[in-house]
Amino acid sequence: MRKVFIVLALLCIVTASAQRVRVMSYNVKNGNGMDGIKSIERCADIIRNINPDIVAIQEVDSMTRRNNYYVLGKLAEHAGYPHAYFGKTINYRGGAYGIGVLSKEKACSVKFYPMPNKVEDRGLLVVEFKNYYLLCTHLSGVPKSQGRGVQVDTIREVAAKLDKPAFIAGDMNARPESAPMAAFREFATILSDEGKFTAPSNFPSKCIDYILGTNGKFKVLKNSIMFDCLASDHLPIYVDVRVGKAKKSKK
Repeated sequence: MRKVFIVLALLCIVTASAQRVRVMSYNVKNGNGMDGIKSIERCADIIRNINPDIVAIQEVDSMTRRNNYYVLGKLAEHAGYPHAYFGKTINYRGGAYGIGVLSKEKACSVKFYPMPNKVEDRGLLVVEFKNYYLLCTHLSGVPKSQGRGVQVDTIREVAAKLDKPAFIAGDMNARPESAPMAAFREFATILSDEGKFTAPSNFPSKCIDYILGTNGKFKVLKNSIMFDCLASDHLPIYVDVRVGKAKKSKK
């Protein structure tokens, strides 16, 4: 009987030190569907159905002339998320265009790191929660620009200074065998299934969207893709992960 209590106590300790999290990444293309219909609500319905704890969003407007409203806010409201955090990457048509994070839990802090690029500026949105961080990004789509290599270096530098496990999620515009993804693997683990194609949504032929983990211990319980060929040109990806702090090595 004593052994049973010891085992149960150890299980409680393990459970308390690790948290199960569902993380999603979705390039919503500002709600511009593959069928020519513009509807951020369709993207929101997909998010609601997957029901992640945190969502990394790419390609959203904020108060532009083509969308005279806060798109990320509308996405959050329709999907049922109380918290939305926006990161402006460029000025666009009288407003802003960029990336964002939706969450059920209120953030402890939010920081944005601009990442210059010869073609179009990019950014890294770092959202801190109680037990982990979510780093949302959208890397350059031009392979031969200075962009992606420098951008991955920036992400690595930022992640190295964080004091909790961190998820890195977004549209990396890079295939699994590419140099940017090789650079990511030097400091992070790919948690999503890189064997599944994510774009274009109507005829998927390449994997360019990822969820990674760094600064912690990650056990993947499930990784999946929601197949929807209309709402955006990317398929949304998500992972169920048990995440805990990595043990510090003794010096």
